[in-house]
Amino acid sequence: MTGEDLLIAQSRGGDTRAFDLLVEKYQDRVYDLAYRITGHHADAQDAAQEAFVKAYLALGTFRGDAAFSTWLHRIAVNAAYDAVRRRPPAGSQPVEAAAAAVDPLGDRAERVEARGRILLAIAALPLEQRAVVVLRDIQGWSYEEIAAIAEIPLGTVRSRLARGREALKAALADLAPVDSRAYAGGNAS
Repeated sequence: MTGEDLLIAQSRGGDTRAFDLLVEKYQDRVYDLAYRITGHHADAQDAAQEAFVKAYLALGTFRGDAAFSTWLHRIAVNAAYDAVRRRPPAGSQPVEAAAAAVDPLGDRAERVEARGRILLAIAALPLEQRAVVVLRDIQGWSYEEIAAIAEIPLGTVRSRLARGREALKAALADLAPVDSRAYAGGNAS
């Protein structure tokens, strides 16, 4: 039994400290995923919190068919989708200044504008494409893991990723090639 398996078992038994350790392990990735999907700090915080609450309440249903991280990220994607759907459709900009998010381009001042455009281009993708692009190109999940997280066939993962990448390429065509790939955090493939 791994340390994570032990924490899961203890959490199922009502040990909230064990679950707190699981939250600490995954909170940054879950928040980052939610932020990249929702484009809003507050929505991402709400979605991440909702994901952890739902995961805690549903621990009894976790069968271990997939890794705990896959199961948790599936819950987080759904919570982020819900946050986007709850948002009023008109009047709000899709992406805030991303000061709290990981900056794949670094801190150089000349890249601030490109970074903002990349974040806007990701936020402009249809929700399903956005989630797949974030999971693969920013967080580095495998195609198989994304299929499990999103509960979609592998072919659908590939097609959504291809369409999302093409849309990003078109939206960012005037940026230097290194910048247009930088959204991927070095994981584009």
